[in-house]
Amino acid sequence: MTLEQLALIAEIVGGIGVLASLIYLAVEIRRQSRQDSLRTANMLTAEWGALMTSLHDSSELADIWLKGNNNFDSLDAISKIRYGALIGRFFRNSEGLYFYLQDKTLDPIVWRGIERTIQDLMILAGPQTWWETRRHWFTDSFQELIDRIIQKSEGKKIFARYENQSPE
Repeated sequence: MTLEQLALIAEIVGGIGVLASLIYLAVEIRRQSRQDSLRTANMLTAEWGALMTSLHDSSELADIWLKGNNNFDSLDAISKIRYGALIGRFFRNSEGLYFYLQDKTLDPIVWRGIERTIQDLMILAGPQTWWETRRHWFTDSFQELIDRIIQKSEGKKIFARYENQSPE
């Protein structure tokens, strides 16, 4: 074997080593990116839980939430700010989770539960009023999602099955 042939073999082996290193690097970057996405999705899910906790921990905030859901315009200025902050947080978290659904980080089963919560909320007049004035804060694709949900909910009543029941 000549020196030239040995150099050619060494170059081929070196090229294979570089290729293997690049493949390994790509796999590791993808794995790390997936872990980062999962961490963020977990954070948004935890934030969702914290948002719901704030409603049951504060009767004052729960009262604003109920009144605002029925008629946003009837709230006083401070209550509108508090309601707006709460529902804005709700939509911002929902939007973040929606994007994790789009990139397949969030399980569609989990998203379906969140989407049903959004649907129930968007049946109400107050959230629709707030959405009309603040929808521009959100991405076009999320605006389209919420608008589709509103269109599908027209004429529905969230508590229809509780009406006509006498208190016990």
